[in-house]
Amino acid sequence: MEQVLQAAVVQTGSAMFDVERTLAKVEQNVAAAAKHDSQLVVFPEAFVSAYPKGLTFGASVGARTSEGREDSATR
Repeated sequence: MEQVLQAAVVQTGSAMFDVERTLAKVEQNVAAAAKHDSQLVVFPEAFVSAYPKGLTFGASVGARTSEGREDSATR
């Protein structure tokens, strides 16, 4: 017997450093998915912990020196 699971994937960011607003976004997205009969709702990794998406912490990808790019290209 085949079983079908209706799933929804949420592609959004958390409300950075604001747990209450982040949880409100979870509630809103789950409610919207439920209206479409979703049984499973998937959020981005670390969504509820409010991972600071977009912050580089001083180590941004692609902001390397010319020497580093040259070294990487030769490997």
